[in-house]
Amino acid sequence: MDGRVFLVLLFVLSGTVNVLFAKWTNIQSFEGSDGKPHHFQHPVVLTLLMFLGEYLCFVVYKIVHLLLARRSLGSDSDLILTSGSNEFQPLSMLLPSFLRTIASILLFTGLYLTYATSFQMIRDVALIFVGLFSTMYLNHTLTTHHWLAIFTMTCGIVDILALDVQRVEYDNQTVPHTDHNAILTGDLLIIIAEVLHGFQYVYEEKHLKASDVAPIQAAGWQGFFGIIITIISAICLNFVPSVAPFNESSRGVFDDLTDLIPQLRGNTLLILALVCFTCSSAIYNCVGMSITKFSSSSNRLFADGIRVFLIWAFVLFAEWEILNLITLMGLIILQMGIIMYRQAVFLSTILRYRALLARLQRIRYMLLNADAGPTPSTQPADVI
Repeated sequence: MDGRVFLVLLFVLSGTVNVLFAKWTNIQSFEGSDGKPHHFQHPVVLTLLMFLGEYLCFVVYKIVHLLLARRSLGSDSDLILTSGSNEFQPLSMLLPSFLRTIASILLFTGLYLTYATSFQMIRDVALIFVGLFSTMYLNHTLTTHHWLAIFTMTCGIVDILALDVQRVEYDNQTVPHTDHNAILTGDLLIIIAEVLHGFQYVYEEKHLKASDVAPIQAAGWQGFFGIIITIISAICLNFVPSVAPFNESSRGVFDDLTDLIPQLRGNTLLILALVCFTCSSAIYNCVGMSITKFSSSSNRLFADGIRVFLIWAFVLFAEWEILNLITLMGLIILQMGIIMYRQAVFLSTILRYRALLARLQRIRYMLLNADAGPTPSTQPADVI
């Protein structure tokens, strides 16, 4: 199997597992610190576990690096895990860690309030913001094909949002509230999170390619900074009073850490689900950075959009959701926009490639003329 195909499959499967385990924990109810059952609503804890999984990538990187140094198995540049520039600045991962902390807390809160399928479909809106931020940060140009694709994707997202507000009345097995405002709030939180993700992906693309750092090392440093930022956020949000639908904990705060230990005590399935979530987060983000470095952030999102079909298949098989033709139509419109955007990116790549070839041919022509010396004159010599 081609290495690129394997990376995409690993990326899609780990991302699918990540979403399904997170949603499964959301729909479970466990006894809290007040002795009453509460949903497992801990977006900050899930964010912390996600960054912990990424930090494990850094641990793996260091272990492999030490083993190679002891056994003298060749230079670091010969191996994928440790290949990269030694001039990498870890602080360059601080900004994307901060953005991902905020975005992930919003994402897991939105996932708690909405459907797993809607969560994944709405996440494709990040492709729009990646295109917009690329024009400002990577000097890319959006053509007419890009804008038409963005308009099509926007129509698909609007269709999904409109239907979520309507189907919550009869398809409410995996949503905690049948209130229209609650599910719309969850969907809007996902869109806000993808704005932050769009800028994060573009920032990572520029710095990963410029520094030539190993993706597993970059993911590890991002996990390190993310853990610190998330712990500070967890301490603050553990004491911040919240309003509905964010106050279902024992003390009515955004993320009640006092409920965590009673909910985990004796719940083996919940612990296993959180462990699988942590491991899948590590694989998903590390492979995602590899795709960004060796390809682009747009192709990373193209690959990420494939998992919506796997999530659809699972939730229908597990009877978490009901098949709705209008939602399916929104998915088709959204996929049409993604396909159009992919074709626009492909055309832009071909045009840039042709421009590069033309420039190289001009340079080669100028060098050949310089090596040949001055061109002989065709004027007749003076008669003496």
